[in-house]
Amino acid sequence: GKGVVKPGDYQVTGGPSFIKLIPELSVAALKAGLDKELALWYELRAINVTGCGRLLLIDALAALVKHFDYSERTAYRLLQAGDGRFWGISQTPWMPSSSVVKIYSLKRVAERFSTSVFRLSRPVEVPAQSFKGRRAKRALLYASFFKPDGSRAKPISRDSIEAATGVKRRQQQRYDKVAGIKRVANFAYQQDSQGKLTPIRWLVNGKSRQWLKDRRLGNTYYSRAIKAHRGMIKKINAELQRSLYRDEARLPKRFFLSARSLIRSSVRDNEAFLLVNKEERIIPGRMEWCMV
Repeated sequence: GKGVVKPGDYQVTGGPSFIKLIPELSVAALKAGLDKELALWYELRAINVTGCGRLLLIDALAALVKHFDYSERTAYRLLQAGDGRFWGISQTPWMPSSSVVKIYSLKRVAERFSTSVFRLSRPVEVPAQSFKGRRAKRALLYASFFKPDGSRAKPISRDSIEAATGVKRRQQQRYDKVAGIKRVANFAYQQDSQGKLTPIRWLVNGKSRQWLKDRRLGNTYYSRAIKAHRGMIKKINAELQRSLYRDEARLPKRFFLSARSLIRSSVRDNEAFLLVNKEERIIPGRMEWCMV
């Protein structure tokens, strides 16, 4: 009958291989100081083998201790801290062994961050064995902000990363090392009167002399994570568009990966750059951007 726990309803896995991260949620949780609770939500989703969204509390605690190196006390404290935010715990005082953790849906958690999360991008996966210890978890949540290696990505400054994630420059550099983030330099070019590509140079003042230096843009950063299946992301985004009050100003775009996206852009920065085609680059293999 109703409220009866059926065996098999709340199974956990023998041990998850990967943890699926949602970039926008990871960043929002870091900024809000809810990274420990969100990490636990990711872990609960990973150990819930049936995908039913329900786990027996005693099974959840045992799996968190076994696979993610929590002490039982810390796991229980965090489960209590996230109760009503990321999951709901149905306590049964006269029968503690049947208390149930109801894991909240992705849409519900996204709506919790409605002031900073307007749409979700493709999830990424990281090995479960690397998702242990608060420092490593924070570094991996931060790293999910960057696209997986091999993706097309745009330059970004350290200041812009701090504005987006709340992580300060020195801490970014520490997380880069922990999470193995790859950094790629980008260079600014322009077309001369003949349409030829030439580097943009600026004057550098030294103690005793001046010299011209090729202008560099922000670096591009790549994570070690791998792309995960989109799952319900498209459907959830459509629902978020309907349910959330959106009053965000459209920010001018500065970097364009293709001429098509440049043409289609309605709001463009005063100083915009288009990625130079591979075959047209002055130095093969280097990331060169032409001012438009």
